[in-house]
Amino acid sequence: MDSLAAPTIHDRDFHIAKPIYAERSVRRALKEDRLTQDDVDLFYEFITELQASQGISDIRKNKLVYFFVSWRRFLPPYRENGIAQIYQGISAIKSATNLRGRPFKQNTINDHIILIKRFYLWMIENGYSDIPEKKLQKIRAPGVDTKTKSAEQILSPSEIEALIRACMSSRDRALISVLYESGCRIGELARLTWNRVRFDAYGAVLIIDDTKCATERYVRLVMALPYLATWRNDYPYDPKGEALVFITRQHRPLQYGTVSQLLLDLSERAGLDKHITAHIFRHSRITHLISQGMNESVIKLMMWGNINTNMFATYAHLTGSDIDNEVLGQYGIVQQKKQDTTCLEPIQCTGCHTINTPNSRFCSLCGRSFSEDAETLIEDLTRDVQDNPELVQKLLNVLIDERRRQER
Repeated sequence: MDSLAAPTIHDRDFHIAKPIYAERSVRRALKEDRLTQDDVDLFYEFITELQASQGISDIRKNKLVYFFVSWRRFLPPYRENGIAQIYQGISAIKSATNLRGRPFKQNTINDHIILIKRFYLWMIENGYSDIPEKKLQKIRAPGVDTKTKSAEQILSPSEIEALIRACMSSRDRALISVLYESGCRIGELARLTWNRVRFDAYGAVLIIDDTKCATERYVRLVMALPYLATWRNDYPYDPKGEALVFITRQHRPLQYGTVSQLLLDLSERAGLDKHITAHIFRHSRITHLISQGMNESVIKLMMWGNINTNMFATYAHLTGSDIDNEVLGQYGIVQQKKQDTTCLEPIQCTGCHTINTPNSRFCSLCGRSFSEDAETLIEDLTRDVQDNPELVQKLLNVLIDERRRQER
């Protein structure tokens, strides 16, 4: 990478997916007799066919290699298995634990059963197995658990604000605020370039390349605008073209580990007793938009680029209080308002119309105050100046003398 050029998406991958790591796991398993060479030949042939026919990524290829290495915990050598061994292997994984000693989650078990079925159907097709295909087809995975996040894990607006306050740089403040308000997946922000960001009179617009859904998304930012604008001003390169919007302190493209460590540091500084991942911001934003009553179709377009998506329910983490609000509202019962709302509202100056960050006391452009306390402070300072002109003159003289010394 040219040291004078801004980092681009081509300089470094967001996820570390070096084939050498997968190859090491294969060599280690062969050495420890956890794999046979025939096992390796079989699953590499299967993976190569997937690469040719479906264009799977290197990341996916590595995951498949790890999968086939680990699945030998539950099965004899792949070519030797009959349907009874497949049944036993599936039963074993349902009660097994991962390398951390924890039971496999339902979605992991579901993915594994689907993949092992697919592998053996491929073996049958290629004459490598004589397992009855009908028997294999009857095997059912447990299904997908769409509720992988609980309502308790969702970040509240005050917690998001605390994370932003805990940031030590304009880049971090922009990253956290945009990650939340845009509802983007972290990989999408890591790939975001300045030519996909447009500033206008009402905030900013991001055009997100949604590689997961193979579409583009139009995302409007308002609350995050001041943070993003400040970061653009501080950006160490020319913020345009293919230059990545978010980079590391060493001016390198972001990687997943960098973001994970940042979130860990911020949660500690903010005093939050939660395990915070980048993806929980997406869940939180969608849940808040639902609670605020935003049109479901608009949410789907913003977050998936598709009004027919079936992912909406997966991201809706409404609580009993949301049900209370709706039911009691139908009866005209007004509840006592809580301090914490579901919206981080930016403040638009009534004088110059500049959009300021939530809880700003003064306008960042014209200095107009936004609170009675701030107004009182200004009045007190003005009164002090008027009542003590000689003190003001002394201060001015000190400043003038200091300026003269600096110019010598």
